[in-house]
Amino acid sequence: MTKELIQDYTLKISQANPTGIIVLVYDIADQYIKDALASFDAADYEEYRQNCRNACRCVEDLLGALDYNYELAVPLMRLYVFINREISLASAKNDTEGLLNARGLLISLKDAFEQVAKEDHSDPMLYNTQSVYAGLTYGRNQLQESVSDPAGSRGFMA
Repeated sequence: MTKELIQDYTLKISQANPTGIIVLVYDIADQYIKDALASFDAADYEEYRQNCRNACRCVEDLLGALDYNYELAVPLMRLYVFINREISLASAKNDTEGLLNARGLLISLKDAFEQVAKEDHSDPMLYNTQSVYAGLTYGRNQLQESVSDPAGSRGFMA
């Protein structure tokens, strides 16, 4: 994953509500799987395994975020365990079949959570973060974002 993507995901996470963060974790896992597939095609198997490990960590985060007070948590847990196993086996066998299966399931689940996220109007998880305004300034071929920090310290005292 490139530094620009990491910065983009960091910004999105700082502005997201709880359901939005889950969608972002799905996005990050999908990006790691895409990177793993690209590494496999380039015959860089060490990078392939590292991207598979990172995708597994994302799935483990999804597993850890489950609230077992809801009925849906148990079937989701089983799916996450299956997805994690598929990614791990694909990494161990140096093939992409399990990785493609896992990606298909993750995309389906992400689509479902995106629908839920549209109805979630709760506040962002992180408070006292910088406000970001897109579209106020732009270059010839790119959109630039402006960061506004009216509080100055955002809670940090020197």
